[in-house]
Amino acid sequence: MNWPNRLSIIRILLSPLFMVLLIDNRQESRIAALIVFVVASLTDLYDGYLARKYGWITNLGKFLDPLADKLLIALALIGLNQIDLVPGWALYLVIGRELLVTGLRSIAAYAGVLILPSRMGKYKTSAQMLSMICYLLFSVLYHDSNGRIGFLNIGGMDLSSGMDLLLFSADILLLVAVLLSLISGADYFWRNRSILKRLVQ
Repeated sequence: MNWPNRLSIIRILLSPLFMVLLIDNRQESRIAALIVFVVASLTDLYDGYLARKYGWITNLGKFLDPLADKLLIALALIGLNQIDLVPGWALYLVIGRELLVTGLRSIAAYAGVLILPSRMGKYKTSAQMLSMICYLLFSVLYHDSNGRIGFLNIGGMDLSSGMDLLLFSADILLLVAVLLSLISGADYFWRNRSILKRLVQ
C-alpha cells in the first residue's frame, strides 16, 4: 500500500475521533477537535500531492480518497449541527448529495465502471473544509458565548466584532459549499448520464 492510500486511511480513522472530541462540551476537547480536523484536512492535500508527484495513482486510492473526504465532512456537519452551529438543512443537502453520488459510483463500480471525482467536487470539498475550520475556530474562541441566532443573520450581527465576523465568514463559506455540492452533484450525474442509462437498462 502506498503513502497516499495510507494517508486516506489515517483520515478515515481520525474522523470518528474528531467527532467524539467535538461534541464534548469542554474547551480543551474543542481545541483538540480543531487540531485533529486540520491534520485530517492536510492529509487530503498531501495525499493528492504525493499521488501526482510520484505517480502513485491507484484504483484503491481513487476510491479511498473521496470516501475519506466524505466521511470527515459528514461527521463534521453532524457534530457542528449537534452544537447548534450548522443548520439542519445544510447537513441534509450535503449528506444527501454525497449519498447519491456515492451510490452512483458504487453501482457503476459493481458494473465494472470507475467514475472519477470531478474538479468541481474538489472545489466543493475545499469550501466545506474551510467553513468547518471557521466554525471550529468559533467554537474554540467563543466557547462561552450564548451561541448563534439564525443562519446569516446579518441584521443581528455586528461585523466589527471578531466573533460575528468569524461566524458570518463561516456561514458564507458553508453557503458556497452547499451550492457547489448541489451544482457538482448535478454535473456529476449529467456527465455520467450514459453510464446511468446503461445501468438502468
